[in-house]
Amino acid sequence: MIIPVIDLMNGDCVSGKSGNRSTYTHLESVYGDCPLDVAHNLREDGARALYVADLDRIEKVGDNSDIISQINSVIPVVLDNGISTISDIEYDENICSYYILATETMKSMDSVKQILKKTPSKRIVISIDIKNNQLLIANNEIKLDDIISLINIYKPRAIIILNISQVGTKQQDNNELLYKIIEKTPHTPHYIAGGITNESISDYKRDNIDNFLIGTILHEGKLENKL
Repeated sequence: MIIPVIDLMNGDCVSGKSGNRSTYTHLESVYGDCPLDVAHNLREDGARALYVADLDRIEKVGDNSDIISQINSVIPVVLDNGISTISDIEYDENICSYYILATETMKSMDSVKQILKKTPSKRIVISIDIKNNQLLIANNEIKLDDIISLINIYKPRAIIILNISQVGTKQQDNNELLYKIIEKTPHTPHYIAGGITNESISDYKRDNIDNFLIGTILHEGKLENKL
């Protein structure tokens, strides 16, 4: 399954490379010029869900919740907006279909456990964020094995393995960390993200990996696979 990706800043779809958010610019997409047009056209093209990152809320400089709620009425939104506490989940309850709990914003194990205990597992997606071949996490006392253990206990809907260093680069580094995560979480679906190309999709499929989050080549109109 392929899930399209859009990033939002100031109510606009934006694009950039390697997670350097201060350099992001307006997204030129074959699917439209504004977020709602992109959402409608992706749905018409066969997309079953849309990954939305609210970069303003992640950076705590703004909030795109109104437009995200409108998008979610068009196509189910898998939302990354910096969740770190159960109150963040409650805030998002009516604006998206699925919540992303990302390592980038995990501040404490207690908060992570509380979220996983109180939130229906079918609505939770864990994003394991990688930068420069290392786990990107808000609290360095939380280790990858801690996250893997919680995944195996609570069995969220899916795991995203996001290589932030590769975002927007159309390059993919199949590092050992990615395959370690897949091997140690065998009962949860995995989505690979960051720098995905048509060639890397073919390579991953040879390893029986079939789920991807895709932005750049999709919006350029170069994706060879069907949504």
